[in-house]
Amino acid sequence: MENVQKLHEQVLYSQVRVKAGQGGGSGTIIYSNKFDSHYSTYVLTCHHVIDSAITVKKEWDSRLGRDRKKEYRQLVTVDFFDYQNSPHGSVPVTYSTPAEIVAYDTPHDMAILKLRTVEPAKYTANLYPKGEHKDINIGTKTIAVGSALLHDPIITEGIITHQGDEIDYKVYWMSSAQIIFGNSGGAMFTERDGNYYFIGVPSRVDVVGWGSAVTHLGYFSPIPRVYDFFKEQLFHFLVPGSKHTESDCLKEQESREEREERRLYLEGVENE
Repeated sequence: MENVQKLHEQVLYSQVRVKAGQGGGSGTIIYSNKFDSHYSTYVLTCHHVIDSAITVKKEWDSRLGRDRKKEYRQLVTVDFFDYQNSPHGSVPVTYSTPAEIVAYDTPHDMAILKLRTVEPAKYTANLYPKGEHKDINIGTKTIAVGSALLHDPIITEGIITHQGDEIDYKVYWMSSAQIIFGNSGGAMFTERDGNYYFIGVPSRVDVVGWGSAVTHLGYFSPIPRVYDFFKEQLFHFLVPGSKHTESDCLKEQESREEREERRLYLEGVENE
């Protein structure tokens, strides 16, 4: 019973459904901590889940004196599931909140959402300790969870079946824990020392024929690449045990944006 309770609290309850435009998928609550007078809560998902909420337009910039590409990000919707507020075995109570797309990377197929909430999330996923992923091997037991076909989160079990595939120059691991469309952006977990740890983001599933999914051939972005993504996007504070604070990282991000704006301005002057 204790293991089932931990499975619920550490795996199932950390999952959300992400909706953007006509599409959607899954997400995992990975961080919810005090920042100033409120709590900041972040969700990790796939870029392709929220891609329809990002628009790039070419517009005239009077300061630069030329056209430039400008990006617009719409808010997305994050659905929470309250299992404890519904009868046992019933569909969980659902409530929603808007979220901002604060970072994304197309090649990594990952994105970070910041919820527009001020209260802490009750449950967050435990991220597998950084640098210890060599403990995860072919045959390691896995648990996949996500909003398959946009259903409320579903849990499936399996093992790591492959770790060496490269797709679009990025390393992916494969698990036999069944996933299907809608699981994208959810989570792959494994058990360690009696607790469940997040080890990656389901993002791809093999298909045959006319697009029929082979649900036990599911690829996920492994935890080392998740940490690379955090570093590249200057979200170091999301790494467990990091010495960086959210405030530190926000300042780094602002400084990078200012340098980029300065570069664009100087480039425009040189082209006059």
